[in-house]
Amino acid sequence: MLGSLNLNESELALYKALLKAGNLTPTALAKAAGLKRTTAYSVARSLAEKGLIVEDITRRPRVFTPATADEVLSLIEVEKKKLLEREQSLKNLAGELSKISAESSYPVPTVRFIEEKKIDSFLNQQVEEWNKSLLATEPTWWGFQDHTFVEQYGDWITKYWKQSPETIDLKLLSNRTQAEVQMQKTVTPRRTVKFWGEATNFISTTWVIGDYVIILNTRNHPFYLIEIHDKLMANDQREVFKNLWPLV
Repeated sequence: MLGSLNLNESELALYKALLKAGNLTPTALAKAAGLKRTTAYSVARSLAEKGLIVEDITRRPRVFTPATADEVLSLIEVEKKKLLEREQSLKNLAGELSKISAESSYPVPTVRFIEEKKIDSFLNQQVEEWNKSLLATEPTWWGFQDHTFVEQYGDWITKYWKQSPETIDLKLLSNRTQAEVQMQKTVTPRRTVKFWGEATNFISTTWVIGDYVIILNTRNHPFYLIEIHDKLMANDQREVFKNLWPLV
């Protein structure tokens, strides 16, 4: 029975001696348990902290007695409370670890706003990063495009497809205009554009490039570009375009 209380050898010897005697002074307790007086006192204090014995400091010399049946039963509630507190602490820890894991797998989104005068240089400087992200996820550039991007940044498009890795391709929806039709004829076959009906009129551009979502306004001044680096958003947008593509 006492073995289930998780007591060490000294605690068990002292507790048995006290149960047999009923109450003992530190000196008598040490003798009964076969321990040195200093050791016995330290062990007794440990058992008192566990609620198994009681130290009466009002008496001289002080006396140790076993805890009563009611006092021992009250330990059940104490242990339940400790267990619940530990359970809650572990749940909180698990929650924090899940957040850390999620943030590691899915970094917090970053958003960059690029004003008109900086768009051209930004497009050129981001090519390497976008290509890297494409090759690390899926090497297809998805989205829809306002034809005015071709009119405003046609040279950049031509330059990109001359330098881009051969494994990268593009599948865009766009407005049917002379500029867009001509661009499709002059650059690589890896750049594929579909025109979604004669009445379609995209007035902005959205690209999904690996883990990036790019939003562009080149229809009205001031032009602007928004780059969103968000793995989750990019994944879901890519799935939408992949499912739309065969229907167009």
